[in-house]
Amino acid sequence: MTAAGFVPPTVVLDLDRTLIYSRAAAGAVSQDALRCVEVYRDNPQSFMTVPAMGLLERLTTRATVVPCTTRTVEQYRRVRLPLPMPRYAVAANGGTLLCDGEPDAQWHRRVRDRLRRDSAPLSEVAALFSADAGSAWMHATRLADDLFCYAVVDVAALPDDRLPRWRDAVAARGWNLSRQGRKVYLMPDGLTKMNAVDEILDRIGGSRERLFAAGDGALDIPVLAAAAGAIRPRHGELEELGWSAPSVAVTDSDGASAAEELLTWLTQQVETDSVGNNGTDSVGDIETDSVGDIETDSVGDTMDVSAHHDHPGAHAGERHYT
Repeated sequence: MTAAGFVPPTVVLDLDRTLIYSRAAAGAVSQDALRCVEVYRDNPQSFMTVPAMGLLERLTTRATVVPCTTRTVEQYRRVRLPLPMPRYAVAANGGTLLCDGEPDAQWHRRVRDRLRRDSAPLSEVAALFSADAGSAWMHATRLADDLFCYAVVDVAALPDDRLPRWRDAVAARGWNLSRQGRKVYLMPDGLTKMNAVDEILDRIGGSRERLFAAGDGALDIPVLAAAAGAIRPRHGELEELGWSAPSVAVTDSDGASAAEELLTWLTQQVETDSVGNNGTDSVGDIETDSVGDIETDSVGDTMDVSAHHDHPGAHAGERHYT
């Protein structure tokens, strides 16, 4: 809350294939326009365009920006976004609430109590993947923060009956299935990004009426549908499903260019909202190719979540299983 009692609007941003992209997923953008925001095993992993970085910086001066991802805490901490450490972030599809970069213990207990009560154990559901562990199309299986599991598959070789079979099997156990690219997620029904977002809104005095969001996958639907305004890129799982909702816009572009478009749209929504709710910002034109004074090789002002890797409160992250 500001000194005048004004609570800025809240913007919830999915990360992969919404805000950040692999080179392969970036699409028809110049490689020179991409800047690395994640390194994994000494290899550049994820990127943003320079205009998108400038737009994100602008957005963070006008709203409470909440990174919101299905990534584990460890995976999330590899990402370096061009913004200060967020006050709140959501990892593990809502399973972990990060406060100033650290997992919130109270939320941790509440989530696990709910999952124990409402869903079958993770080990029981993960066994569905284990049964196919020797198949050529099953490249890897993972347990994520001991909350859910996912498999990395060869989509072209995946048998036609597998997804429907897994979906039916987990539905009877209080779980659901989502496929995003090569990854097939099995997720407890009670583990949602929206639950964590509602908790954040309660803590900051925000509301769904002033919530804006962006995401590309089925796991983003609860947040997109609950927001006063939301936008999705013209690619990804939701595009494949043909999913739409009255309050959800769709970008004209796909790939990394979609991030520029959706950040422009979100900033316009936020600036209009702030004026209507007695904020101090004025509505103006947004130049998507203007990035101010971003130094492409400088990370001094970026969010460096990697600095918290060794904190004893962090989860162990993903692990292999068979």
